[in-house]
Amino acid sequence: MGQQTATQQPTVAEFSYPAGWSQAGITDFSAALETHDETVANVSRESRLVITDEDANRTVVRTLDTEAGTGSLRFVDTRFNNDVHAYYSAAGVFEYDRTTGELRRSPDENWTAADVATVAGLERPLRNLELTATDTVSVEGTTAVRYTVTGIQHPDSVPSNTATGHVTVAREGFIAAYNVTRGNEEFTRQTRYDLSALGTATVTRPTWMPDG
Repeated sequence: MGQQTATQQPTVAEFSYPAGWSQAGITDFSAALETHDETVANVSRESRLVITDEDANRTVVRTLDTEAGTGSLRFVDTRFNNDVHAYYSAAGVFEYDRTTGELRRSPDENWTAADVATVAGLERPLRNLELTATDTVSVEGTTAVRYTVTGIQHPDSVPSNTATGHVTVAREGFIAAYNVTRGNEEFTRQTRYDLSALGTATVTRPTWMPDG
């Protein structure tokens, strides 16, 4: 992710909170997500989402280069032994299975930036969290607020009744990172998300791509 460094100003009380957020956490869940989506729409970027359960983990890395018109998606799931890498360009979509060596070509597929870069399930670990702003940091060239996860709102009404971790949100409204562990007496799930290279991400043409 983009490097986070502590800043002297502003304090959490002085920070200019984007729509849907406040010093006390998320005030409007829909507005918070909408602001994030609007801020990063059609912007080059890389995101990494890692979901770790007690016996497996799933990693999804998405990279979009709007200037070059290319994208990349890497999906790894240790539970099902999946490792798939997709490359998006003007020539279409090429998907390579790193486990089997199979290459699937879709030269006529009209893909969009959202197809590549939108993080499915980004909001799930954030639902019903109790948060408190603890400090401000510099991330991706801007000022952001870092929240500490203190628990779950209405724990009796959701599967997870405990939560720990942190969430970082930029003043522009994009969710820069989070590391949230939720669970109960029967399960634990950690979800880590990082957004980086905002406006500067590039995509390297994979070596497994066919010539021509």
